[in-house]
Amino acid sequence: MKEKGWIVIAAVLSALAVYLLYAFFQPIYTYSLLDLRYDAHQYAKAYDYFKGFTVNYEVSFPFNTRILMPWLAAHLPINELVTNFVWLNGVFILATIALLTWIWLKLNIRFFWIAIALFWILFHWKGLVRMYLPDPVTADVGGYFLLTSFLALLLLEEKKLSKAWLNCMFILIAVLGTLQKEAFIAVLGMTVLLTRKNSDTAGITKPLLLSFCFSLAIYCLVVFFFPAASTDWRNNSIVSVLRGMKRYAEHPDLFLSVPVSWFLAYGTFWFAFISTPNPSPNVLFLLTSRVSLLAPHFFLWLFLSVFGGGDTARILYNAMPFVLTFLLLKLNRLPTWTGGYVLLTSLPLMRLFQLEPDLGRYPNEMPQWCVECWSMTESWGYWVYAIAVLAGYYYLSRRFGAIGSDESNEVNALR
Repeated sequence: MKEKGWIVIAAVLSALAVYLLYAFFQPIYTYSLLDLRYDAHQYAKAYDYFKGFTVNYEVSFPFNTRILMPWLAAHLPINELVTNFVWLNGVFILATIALLTWIWLKLNIRFFWIAIALFWILFHWKGLVRMYLPDPVTADVGGYFLLTSFLALLLLEEKKLSKAWLNCMFILIAVLGTLQKEAFIAVLGMTVLLTRKNSDTAGITKPLLLSFCFSLAIYCLVVFFFPAASTDWRNNSIVSVLRGMKRYAEHPDLFLSVPVSWFLAYGTFWFAFISTPNPSPNVLFLLTSRVSLLAPHFFLWLFLSVFGGGDTARILYNAMPFVLTFLLLKLNRLPTWTGGYVLLTSLPLMRLFQLEPDLGRYPNEMPQWCVECWSMTESWGYWVYAIAVLAGYYYLSRRFGAIGSDESNEVNALR
């Protein structure tokens, strides 16, 4: 138990060191010069309102309901927008890393897989540090912690918790998650449907259903008190998804960029779906009770990443607590050599030797950092690389074996 505590502390200290390192070197967008279409301008308007700098709340849909992070930033003692968000994001990043590491240890995911996953999270250019230091004025970072907290309650709920405490925890996370981003309602709705059909998790169905009702009520209240700047019947999340689907139906060639976005979001962690050992009968119950909750959420976020806003890689990475945990549980059942292969083949996708420029001063650099903006000509190299690393994996699988000889890996992955 003490050893796990030290691992969590080491993970948090590593995250702090990486955050401070990149904070020193990473340029931050000059927001006064940044294109007005960037999300940060909307969050800045909400911040100014909560800070008392403006009288009217003039935030566009869907940003008008995402009030949690701007409200928290506005109540920090420093009267500077970027500084407040940098500090606030840092706190949420450290809290997310601590809780996520604890969850993975509780699930008995092997240490080297945890280390590889943390390296990916901290150093990847779409990760918690490098994505949100150049553009800190965002609502995303708090969402990572709230999704991780929700995941902890789902997977690690203890019988010692009273029903009252369990209800309070679910409701608190549901309310805060909804105030952070409306996508949390979809996460809650999906979870309610899952737990109703799963006898192993039926005990938390009522707390989840209550939380879902609170979430909808809070969202309606926020829409009422903080309406969008322009009144439009299309100011609706369902309509937004339908518009995204229509866009892809009219331009099916856009689907060609989706695999590249997914590949860049999670690198060769996708090997989790290749040659994953079939579980032996003694772990089928564990497989049902654990993965059955994660798998549908994984596919939900794949859907949202495509049709939920057009920023495929970022949206899928926003679901990192669910998606990466799901992938790690499957990878944990593979032999040790696959961890080294995943790490080495993912390194070229991380842009370790590049810093994102100040896109306010250098807007022409934006297409290099926007995966969805790439044409097939610009992204074909990633298709070639994906095929090459896949061929290498199959070669090594024949040489070293893709299925571990010890069943303990399967048990540890799902315990």
